[in-house]
Amino acid sequence: MKAKLYCCLFTFLVTWKVASAMTTLSPGDKQEYKSAIIAQAQQNGLERVEVNPEQTFSVTRDSKPIGMLIQGKGWAKEVHPVCFIGWSKDGKHVDQFFLTIGQDEWEATGCHKISSVGVISGKSAQQVKIAVIYEVEAPDHYASNYYILGIKDTNDDIYYDQVTTNKFQNSYLKTIAELRKAYNNNFN
Repeated sequence: MKAKLYCCLFTFLVTWKVASAMTTLSPGDKQEYKSAIIAQAQQNGLERVEVNPEQTFSVTRDSKPIGMLIQGKGWAKEVHPVCFIGWSKDGKHVDQFFLTIGQDEWEATGCHKISSVGVISGKSAQQVKIAVIYEVEAPDHYASNYYILGIKDTNDDIYYDQVTTNKFQNSYLKTIAELRKAYNNNFN
């Protein structure tokens, strides 16, 4: 009887740890970060900055909030649309800021819109991966492009995962569900 109790307790603890190690996104209901993110975007050379509240999310791990993933768009030199990602740990200040589509390796395309955001790593994955799918403006057509973020376990900072992002380029995947399936079956 005692062995059966220990077995059940061990199974519960193992299952509980896997279930509690889940990272989720929920709609970002605060907008206290808005002035800080607009100021950060302007410091990075963007004008006419817009925050996209429909693609901004509170991120929780183990049911505890770890940050706010803020999506937005602005214009470089008044003609080139550039998207950005901000990370706020307290929902008020901007801890990290990334220019995405429209700059650096994506400077030949413009950011038309942020299509979707979601966690693509599995529930039991060692590393949390969040994907952002953009609709981009190429010279003669619109296409999808991806930006993959990771979350550091040590300090809850986010980072650009260039290796995983590059694996998705030219994959023609359109949804977070498709990216999740590809990531968990082929890329991980």
